[in-house]
Amino acid sequence: MNELAEYEDIMNRFRKAFAAADRELLAGVLGDEFEWHTHTFDPNHPISTGRVLRGVDEMVVELERRKRTWSNVRFEALNEYFAPKLITQSFTISGTDQGKKFEVAAVDLYTLDRMDRIVKKDTYWKHGGA
Repeated sequence: MNELAEYEDIMNRFRKAFAAADRELLAGVLGDEFEWHTHTFDPNHPISTGRVLRGVDEMVVELERRKRTWSNVRFEALNEYFAPKLITQSFTISGTDQGKKFEVAAVDLYTLDRMDRIVKKDTYWKHGGA
C-alpha cells in the first residue's frame, strides 16, 4: 500500500472511532503518547483555551461530553492533505453547545509516529463561520 492510501486508511479508521467514541477503535489508531490540543471554549465566552487531553480515555470523556451537550452538529467541506507523518484536515462545523449556537471553520493537524499512529491532534477553530 502506498503512503497516500495508508494515510487515507488511518483517517477513515480515526473518523469512525471518533464518531462512535469507541475506546477500542481509537486505541487501534492512536499512539501511546497521544495528546489532543483542543480548541475548547466556554460557550458563554468562546475563546480558545488550548486544553490538552492525554490518551484514549481523556479523548473518550470529551467525546461523550459532546454527545450530551452538543446538538444539531453538522460537519461540511472536509478536506484532507497528506505529508510525511502529518495529516492536515480542514472543515466547517456548526451546531449548538449547551443552548448556544456555534459555527466555525476548523483545521486539525495530526502528527504520526514511526508506526503511523496518531500521537498529536492540534485543533484550531475560527469562530464566526467559514
